[in-house]
Amino acid sequence: MSSTSRHRTVLPARWHRVLHVLLLLVPAAFVVSTVPGVRATSGYSLLLDGVLNNLAYESAAALCLVRTLALQGSRRGGYLLSAALAVYGSGNVFWTIVVRPMADPPYPSGADLGFLLFYPLVFVALILLAKHRDARHTRSLWLDGVVGALAVGAVAAAAVIGPIVSAEGSWAAVATTSAYPALDLVLLMVLAAVLALFGWRPPKGLWLLAAGLVVFVVADVAYLFATAQGTYVSGGVTDGVWVTGVVLMGFTPGWTSTPTGPRLPAWALLSIPVLATTVALGVLVVDHRWPLHPIAIAVAAATVLSALARLVVTLRDVTRLAEHRELALTDELTGLGNRRALYRRGPELLAACAPQETAALLLLDLDGFKEVNDSLGHQAGDALLRDIARRVRDVAASPRTVVVRLGGDEFAILRAGASQTEALALADDVHTALHEAYGLDGVQVRARASIGVSVLLASAAELSTLLRQADVAMYHAKTRHLGSFAYVADVDEFASGERLETAEMLRAAIEERRMVLHYQPKVDVASGAVDSVEALVRWQHPRRGLLFPDAFLSVVEAAGLMEAMTQAVLEQALDQAAVWSAAGRPRAVAVNLSASSLGDATLPDRVCAMLVARGLPAELLEIEITEDFLMADRVRVQEILDGLRRRGIRVAVDDYGTGYSSLAYLRELPIDDLKLDKSFLSDLTDDPRALAIVRSTIGLAHSLGLRLVAEGVEDEETCRELAAAGCDVVQGWLYAKALPAADLEDWLLRHDAGLATASSPVPVPVPVPVPVPVPAQAPAGEFS
Repeated sequence: MSSTSRHRTVLPARWHRVLHVLLLLVPAAFVVSTVPGVRATSGYSLLLDGVLNNLAYESAAALCLVRTLALQGSRRGGYLLSAALAVYGSGNVFWTIVVRPMADPPYPSGADLGFLLFYPLVFVALILLAKHRDARHTRSLWLDGVVGALAVGAVAAAAVIGPIVSAEGSWAAVATTSAYPALDLVLLMVLAAVLALFGWRPPKGLWLLAAGLVVFVVADVAYLFATAQGTYVSGGVTDGVWVTGVVLMGFTPGWTSTPTGPRLPAWALLSIPVLATTVALGVLVVDHRWPLHPIAIAVAAATVLSALARLVVTLRDVTRLAEHRELALTDELTGLGNRRALYRRGPELLAACAPQETAALLLLDLDGFKEVNDSLGHQAGDALLRDIARRVRDVAASPRTVVVRLGGDEFAILRAGASQTEALALADDVHTALHEAYGLDGVQVRARASIGVSVLLASAAELSTLLRQADVAMYHAKTRHLGSFAYVADVDEFASGERLETAEMLRAAIEERRMVLHYQPKVDVASGAVDSVEALVRWQHPRRGLLFPDAFLSVVEAAGLMEAMTQAVLEQALDQAAVWSAAGRPRAVAVNLSASSLGDATLPDRVCAMLVARGLPAELLEIEITEDFLMADRVRVQEILDGLRRRGIRVAVDDYGTGYSSLAYLRELPIDDLKLDKSFLSDLTDDPRALAIVRSTIGLAHSLGLRLVAEGVEDEETCRELAAAGCDVVQGWLYAKALPAADLEDWLLRHDAGLATASSPVPVPVPVPVPVPVPAQAPAGEFS
């Protein structure tokens, strides 16, 4: 059970409200009695000023206590405030019962003890109530409060303290008379300081306490004035104002700590100490013409000194803030700017560009940096990063350039006004600077970096877009060992969008087997018949249309989807082979499996299970693998390829001659075909050396019992040279591009018809009547 529940069980809400009303009846009745014209006769009334007045003071103390008991949190401030009000009321009771009836009332008396004890209790209560403030607790706020409080004190002292303390009498009487205005002065100063701590937006309860204290001080000063001049009369307006002040104080506890009141703008908060200082200086100026009490002069001087202290603290805070800001924008290791610096200064650079200017962002990622850390230690790695940062900063130094270390071994250069040509030239300069050897612990090390370059029109560029595009470009540079790569929107536009969104679209297409397969025929050179077809993957992008592998494979690899896509392509290709077989036109299908998907020793069993599930014989499937896969793990490769060939599945080495070509794996590993990469066919008819290489490769394949397949055949002369050299199978655009399954059927019908009437030993290509999408460049790589 919460404390609130416990309280409500003892004192239900209805009785709590009733108690509030009862405790307010007496103070309200007394205040009404002090309104001019209400009393029948002026002067002291035992019933009103003796009984009702004292009950009003004690009711205020009781009200404060009741509200404090209902609190759930700390109650110490409320208890002290209740005690302060009770002590003040007790002083009034003592004066009524004991002091007033005397023929010659003493001054000071026991009543003054209760009155004066009120002040320290209120001071402590005020501090405790302000302890749980939600404003910042800084020296500046304290000093603002002190300056404002002293200014209030200076004005109050100048206005009232002279006449009040001018009365004569014993030292005790003079001290007591001087204590009241002095304590009222201190009370106002402490109140101003506390309100300043809240930014002049304290909680509602503190507003009520402040109002009560101000009303109380006003009544106190009015009483002291009237007493000094001998004009005070009991039961007047001053007594009603006094009671109103203590009742407002009694309402202080029980409110939420939420700030209340209008939020002052920064200039208003700063103007408070300035205005307070001006007021204090005004008091000092007035003193030159109309001499004021020394206390007023002392408080005004203290105000000016406090304002000077506030100025010193402000200057120190501003200096420290500037230092902290600089540190927050600086990479501790290299001294370059950090990511925050790029996001702070980058938009400023872009905004300063002319409308027609472009801006370039270069993203650098060191290649092989982990090896330095692992072999030489992190201390050497840190030294290398510092040296690299120095070189990059020296190369890229320019008033319109920001160089930062984003973290780890990644750096960024943002240059305003740079074209793509200038950005690539800067990338070359960085490569040159980084290539110079570094001496680390006596070891000569050379650094390499992959650099992605993004260039956009500065007026429309956003830093996040530049970073995203440069990240895509850097990925291309790293995966393709390009060194630097410039982002080109019209070639790779979809990568400039959200790569995560693109990856999710690809994931869905792969899982739902919606990848598009086109098939390119392989033609037997001797007979001209179609030997088999190769399945090549495409992706139907919802906005960009049909995409070739080069446009999306990087996203597939980065998202870890390569193995899933390989499985999807294999299943979809076998589904199509099953359709052809069921129609009485069985056709062998070659599928290119990526190196990343071939690490599973169960691959032969999985592939065989797919064939069985579709009722296909093993000879209708051919697996194409790359040389990278062959060189990865010779023992595992031997087991996997043996398993495939034992089940009757043919194996071909794709793109032969572009990877780690080795006669050893040709001799040891179970393979059936070599697919000669198309790069060997360029200038085949004009360059005797190129023809010699192709002939020797064909002879090597035949000597090892392998077929030689030439891909990328695009003209009849090349085809005739290959046939003369003994090539077994040709594949390329001379015969057909990769076609959808339905278009391939039409092409096969025309090809077979043309073959029946052809007299040339080299098959005559059959044109394709339907338009086929052509990539911006010839497809390359896996699944091409």
